[in-house]
Formats: sequence, structure tokens, C-alpha cells
Amino acid sequence: MTSIVGRAFADAPAARRSFLLAFLVLGALRAWFAAVLPFTSDEAYFLYWGRHPAWGFYDHPPMIGWWLAVLDTISDARFVLRLPALVVPMLVAAIGWRMLRRHGETLAWSGATLLLLVPLNAWNVAVTTDVPLMLFSALTVALYLRARESGRALDFLLAGLALAGALMSKYFAGLLALAILAHSLRHPTRASLAGLAWIVVGALPAAVVQIAWNAQHCWPNVMFNLVNRNEDAGFSWRTPLLYVVSVLYVLTPAVALRLAGVTGRRRAPGRGVQAAAAGPSAAGAATGAPAGAPVAASAAPPAGADERAALRWLAVVPLALFAALSLVKTIGLHWLASFVLPAVVWFALSVDVRSLRRAIAVAAWIALAHWAAIAVLASLPTETFRWWKGYPGLVMTAHGDELARALEPYRATHAIASDSYSPAVTIGYNLGQYVLVFGTGSSHARHDDILTDFRTLDGRDILIVQRKEVEPDQYEPYFDRVQYRDIEIRGAVFHLVDGRGFRYPAYRDRVLEEIRRRYYQVPRWLPAGPCYFCDRYFPDRACHR
Repeated sequence: MTSIVGRAFADAPAARRSFLLAFLVLGALRAWFAAVLPFTSDEAYFLYWGRHPAWGFYDHPPMIGWWLAVLDTISDARFVLRLPALVVPMLVAAIGWRMLRRHGETLAWSGATLLLLVPLNAWNVAVTTDVPLMLFSALTVALYLRARESGRALDFLLAGLALAGALMSKYFAGLLALAILAHSLRHPTRASLAGLAWIVVGALPAAVVQIAWNAQHCWPNVMFNLVNRNEDAGFSWRTPLLYVVSVLYVLTPAVALRLAGVTGRRRAPGRGVQAAAAGPSAAGAATGAPAGAPVAASAAPPAGADERAALRWLAVVPLALFAALSLVKTIGLHWLASFVLPAVVWFALSVDVRSLRRAIAVAAWIALAHWAAIAVLASLPTETFRWWKGYPGLVMTAHGDELARALEPYRATHAIASDSYSPAVTIGYNLGQYVLVFGTGSSHARHDDILTDFRTLDGRDILIVQRKEVEPDQYEPYFDRVQYRDIEIRGAVFHLVDGRGFRYPAYRDRVLEEIRRRYYQVPRWLPAGPCYFCDRYFPDRACHR
């Protein structure tokens, strides 16, 4: 594979053809996957954000909800809704190409190809909050480097506006903001401080919007990201090891190890790649050696040293902060996606031709392994996984249309519910109507607390669908009469609870009070303000500790 890649990236025309081949092949595979992969619960959850557009949502900032609001007006087909996930990795590769182009066409096409081939870009098609974050983070990095070079206030302001887009996508953009701050203050000058001020001016509106919305809605983003979801946090030796593996996977081993300083020496690869691609005469000219004379890889003077240093800071600072957090918490793979671009572009500028080609070859093998696994899994019938404890959830996701048909008779007479957000939004997407969450649920995805007003359901009949067994007397206190029924779909059993005559006062005093106590105890260091949950159900009780 390495020798094949060597020929494929021997010069600029070959590298361009190889990029276009990877672009078309991966584009076709990912388009097929986006069309056939069942819509996941997280995707369905974000779709309901789009169907109720707002300045903010329970878990995260609103950007993906806004994007899906637009796409949903076109179609609710999963392929259409996943268009951002299909397009953004290609745009990130294009941004990487643009950043590398001034160092040589061969290097630019090679780096862009590596960006296409890193695992999450090569196969993922899910439309989540990370998708807009990836795009705006890449734009922030590119514009920040351009601003550092030009020194123009407008370029710094544009970098700030891109950072605002990232902050409106997901709060992990704050790590990129900290990286920019750290790099700007590393060797502060009047110009760098002025540029930093313009970045703050550009990004500030996003922060104001989020603070204002949270202050009017029980501070849910703060509660979720800093309080409620971290109840199980604690020191573990496993989570740092898992984080190391995650970084090696997301960045590919070559990029991750080089970034950590484990492999390689500092070289001047930008020039080296150009020289190697252009031939021995050009290489000699680049180094001042006679034409045809052998050229050492270290002979080229450093190219874009400030650019490489900035890219390394923008990649390492967020990853280092995640490393510290991994001591007490599991770091998700998708958390790292938005920091791939600075790491890969830095790598392309920091290695010689052979190392870059080897990294592309390894990434290609990893991508091939993923698509082979996807092909095998796609060819297997769902029943193959009946042994798995998560099989009912798999059936609910993969064959939600069959479950929706079984629930059709209840639509006209009942409010449809489930016992947690994942089945609720999955059923709702396939049923074509909103499905509420009945019960305490968990700390995740509690936007249903904003959308559902249980006071309006008093006396209504509610059908609750759940995957796990119903506990004795679990629902009797909340209804005048309860009937139970099981349905089986492809060997998975779903439990239906037919509750007649919903008793709102009992539900408020037991379930909603537990939710208030568990998830809406806002810390006293946050200013008190309107709270949809307490104002609606407990106007006589505060949501502050």
C-alpha cells in the first residue's frame, strides 16, 4: 500500500487525482450509508430541536437545531437531514487544502487526502452537534492563522465570528478559544493583543446569546455540562488509557504520536515535499545545492515556523485539557473531531514526504477496514444479534416503522410516551408525531421538560412504550386504570402500558418533584431567574439550592 501511495502522491497532478479519487469513493460510500443507516436516537433528538427552533436547547447551543429546521422544511428523509454530515468533512478537507496550498500543490492535495481519510471523516454520517462545530472550528483555525500573518483587524474579527459559530454549535469550542488565548499570550505583542481583542469582539455576541437564554431557562446548559452529567465522575486509571486509544484512533497513530513528540525529529517538510515532488533540480534550487546533487531532508530551512507553532498550540491545548479531564471522566470519540484539522495540517507541515505518504497509507487501510466491517454488518439480518442485551433498542432503531405500525391504533385516543428520551424520539421520528418522556429519565436530553406540560394531560389516556420489564405498581399511582400488553417485533419484546385517566397531582408530587430535586437544583452562584420547570409546576418552591 505504501508503494502505491508513493506513486499516487509523486507529484502535484498525481496527488490531485488521488484526492479526487478518495473524494468520489468516500463520497459515494458515505452517501449510500447515509441513505440506509437507520436514524439514531441522538439524530432524532436534534431533529425535534429543529421542529421547535429556539435560541438554545437543554443540552447544547442551538446551531444544529437551526440547520435541521431548514432541512426539515425540505424533507424529513434521513438522507436529506444528514446532508451536513456528508458535506462538512469535505469542506474541512478543502479548508486544509487551502491552508497548505502556499507550501506546494503536492503537499496541499496530500494533506487534504489525509483529512478525508481520518476515521471519523471517512465513515461517520450521523448529523449531530459535532458537525457544525467541525466546520466553524476549521474556519476559526484557518482565519486565525491568516490574521496572524496579515495582522489586519478585519481578519481577526472574521476569526472571532467563526469562533462565535463554533460557540453556538457546542461548548467544546471554548477549548479552541482557550488555545487561541494561550497562543496569543505566549509571546504577547501589541499586535497580538489587539488581534485577540478583535477576536473577542467577534465571538462575544454568541456568548451573550447563550448567557441570556440560559439565564431565562434554569441555566440548563450549565446544569447539564457542569453538574448533572458529572455525578458519576471520579478518578479512574481506565479512562486515561481509553483516552489515549481514542486520540490514536481519531487522529490516526502517525499524527497522534508525532503531535505528542513520541516519534520523529523536527524537520522542514513543507519545502521537502515540494522539492521531492518537483524533482532533483528543483530540490537543489530550493536548498542552494547544485542541480542533481543529493539533498538532505534537513537541509531545507524551516518553512512557516510560526504557522506550525500556532497549529500545534491549537491542537495540543484542547487535547491536553481533555487528557486532564480523562482522569475523572470518559472522553467521547466525537469530542475530539473538531481538533483534527489543526493536528493534521500541522503534521503535513512537520514531516517529510515518506512519513506523510506512510500516514496516508495507514489511514487508507483503516478506512478500508471500517467499510469492510460496515459491509458485513449491513449484509447481516437484524436477528443475528438477538443474543445482545441491547437487541430491543436495535430493533426499535432499525425497524422503527414496524413498531410505529403496531402503535398506530393508539394515535387518535392516547398521548404516546416512553420512559426515556432515546426510545421516545426514535418512536416519534418513525411515528411522525412527538412522543413525550414519562418518568424521571436521566440527566441527558431533558429538553422534553421544556416541550411537555403535564398539566395539560390531566385526565388524558397515555400509552407508555418501554423496552425493559415493567416493575410492579410502577404506573398505578398515576392513572385511574392501567392495562398491560406486550408486542413482539423480530424477536424483541416491547412492553405497552395503557394508562387511562392520568392523575397529574400524583405525578407532580412524586415524579416531577423528584426531577426538580435531582436535576433543577441550580447552584447559588448562578443568578436566580425564570425557570420553566419550577415556574410551571412548583411556583411556591425555588429551583436554587
